[in-house]
Amino acid sequence: MARGIFITGTDTGVGKTVVTAAVARHLAQRGVSVGVMKPVETGVPDGSCEWTDAHRLRSAAGLDDPIERISPYQFSKPLAPLAAAREAGKPIVLQNIVRSFDEMATHHVVTLVEGVGGVLAPMAPGWDVRDLIQYLDLPVIVVGRSGLGGINHARLTIEALRLRQRQILALVLNESRPVSSAIEWEQTRTTQSLLRELSALPVLGPITFSTVVNDDWPKGIAELAAGPIIAALGETIMSVV
Repeated sequence: MARGIFITGTDTGVGKTVVTAAVARHLAQRGVSVGVMKPVETGVPDGSCEWTDAHRLRSAAGLDDPIERISPYQFSKPLAPLAAAREAGKPIVLQNIVRSFDEMATHHVVTLVEGVGGVLAPMAPGWDVRDLIQYLDLPVIVVGRSGLGGINHARLTIEALRLRQRQILALVLNESRPVSSAIEWEQTRTTQSLLRELSALPVLGPITFSTVVNDDWPKGIAELAAGPIIAALGETIMSVV
């Protein structure tokens, strides 16, 4: 039985936080005790900012856990984790993240851990996000782009995880921008179709781009949490925890 689920992305900015927050909201509304973590977050100029990924995840899950447990490493520079840590003079220590996860997992049925960047994003000399996934020994949900370029990025991510024998529960495709033309629609359709054919994984989505998520985060996440894609993810998660 898994104590948690790791949600990673094929790249930065693909919608990991949107998916993690919506799943957290969905599970919480089902009465499941759900914890959340964003172990490392960069581009945080003020640790008290209410709109960091960590704060958004905590709000979506309805938690009052301290931000320091949810996100033990926050850096001001919007850089790769290793670069941001070096700029701040604060190395990322694997055991600190593991300790925070263990504390969170002790109090919740399932803890959703959102990664930073992609699976090979360096965290410290000698280890990266994929190493963290392996050390925590968590099943993985991959969030990827639904349009052109999504196939290559998704397949590379899946291959990297399978080389470490990680269990991948699903690939979730997300529209990071509106589909506004016939060719973009065709790109999205064929990306989904080919990934279903080639990945040998459940491929969910795409999650349609929503201006509500950008304009009114709580409302957008609530709407997404009530939808069929997140409901399917919720069922998948509850089948392994």
